[in-house]
Amino acid sequence: MRPARARAAAAAAGVLTSLGLCSPGAALEPGQDILAAASGAALQEFLDKNGDQRTAVEARAKALGLGVITVRIGPKVQESDRLLVAGGGKGFTDCTSGAACPEMVVVPGSPQGFNIGSPPEENGHQEDEQLHEVKVRPYAIGRFEVTVAEYKACVAAGGCKPPEWLDPGGEHNVETGRSGYYRSLGAAVTHGGQPIVGVSHDDATAYAKWLAETTGKGYRLPSEAEWELAARAGAKGPYWWGDDTRKDGKAWAACQGCGSEWDGKAPAPANAFGANPWGLYNSLGNVWEWVADYYCEDYAAGAADGSARLADDCPKNGGLGLRVLRGGSVFYKPELMRAAMRVRNVREFRNFSVGLRVARTLED
Repeated sequence: MRPARARAAAAAAGVLTSLGLCSPGAALEPGQDILAAASGAALQEFLDKNGDQRTAVEARAKALGLGVITVRIGPKVQESDRLLVAGGGKGFTDCTSGAACPEMVVVPGSPQGFNIGSPPEENGHQEDEQLHEVKVRPYAIGRFEVTVAEYKACVAAGGCKPPEWLDPGGEHNVETGRSGYYRSLGAAVTHGGQPIVGVSHDDATAYAKWLAETTGKGYRLPSEAEWELAARAGAKGPYWWGDDTRKDGKAWAACQGCGSEWDGKAPAPANAFGANPWGLYNSLGNVWEWVADYYCEDYAAGAADGSARLADDCPKNGGLGLRVLRGGSVFYKPELMRAAMRVRNVREFRNFSVGLRVARTLED
C-alpha cells in the first residue's frame, strides 16, 4: 500500500487534472497542496507562497465561492497592485506610513442564489427582513469598526466634526460637560483602539468622504446588502458562527447576553474576539454601524445589484428621512445583532452605542 502522503498527492493531482490545471499523469509538485485549502485564508496563504499559480488558485477559489482579485493599493502617487483572495481575510491599507487609515479586506461577489434577509422561522425575525436575492460585486470593507484614533485623524485634518463626546462646549463632552453620559464609560469611549461612538450618519459619511479624498480611492459607507454579505461571510443562519449566541462554550461577540466580559457594560476593543471567515472583527455586536441606505420597510424593494438606496423613495415609508444601522450592540439583546437585523433612526442621531465601518469600491 502506498504511503498516505503519496495517495493524497495522487488524489490531488487527479482533481487538478479534472480542473484542467495539470496534464494527466503529471506528478503533484512538493508543496502543491492547493486542494487542501478549505478556506479563503488557507488559499491566500498558498497564493502568497506560490504567486505563479494564479490559475490554480482562481479555480480553487471559484469552487469555494470566493475569488482572486488584483487590488490597487495606496495613494495615487505611491499605489501598487496586490493579488488578494476575496474572502481570504488578508488586510491592506491605502494610507502612507504613519497615517491613521482603516485596514481593509476584500469581500467576494455574492454567489448565485445569495439571499439577504431572514426566513420567518428564524428566532427574532422581523417583517422588514424579507428574503430576496441580490447580486453583489466584489468590494473591500473595514476589517474593524472605525477606531477612535482613525476618526480623530479626520477631525484633526478638518474633515470631520468631533464625536458627541468631544463636542466643544457640549454637555456630553467627557472633559468639560456636565453629563456623565459618556464619561462613565471612560477609556472604552476614548482609547484609540476602541470603536468610535457618538457619531451621526452625517459624521460617518463625512469620514468616508475624507478617506476618499485623502487616498484617491472609492471609500464610502457600505450598502445594506454589502454589509450583510460581509457579516455573514458565507453563513445563512442568524450569526456567522451558527444558530446560537454561543459556540463551543465561548462568546463570539459583545451583546446583552452574549457571555462576554463587556456585555451590557461598554464596547469591546475593535480587535476583540476572533475574526469571521472573511477577516472581519465585531461584524456582529459591539456597536451599531451606519450604512449608506435610507430605510425602506420593504427590504425586497432594494436594488437587485445590492447597491444602496440613496434616495428617500421607499414605496411604503419614504420621505421620513430615516437611515439604517446594522449589527447590534453590546447594550442590546442577541437577536438584535443577527446578520439580517435592521434598525433605523434619523441621520442626526448620536449615541454611545453607534459607530461605523467603511467600504471601498474596487477598480475594474
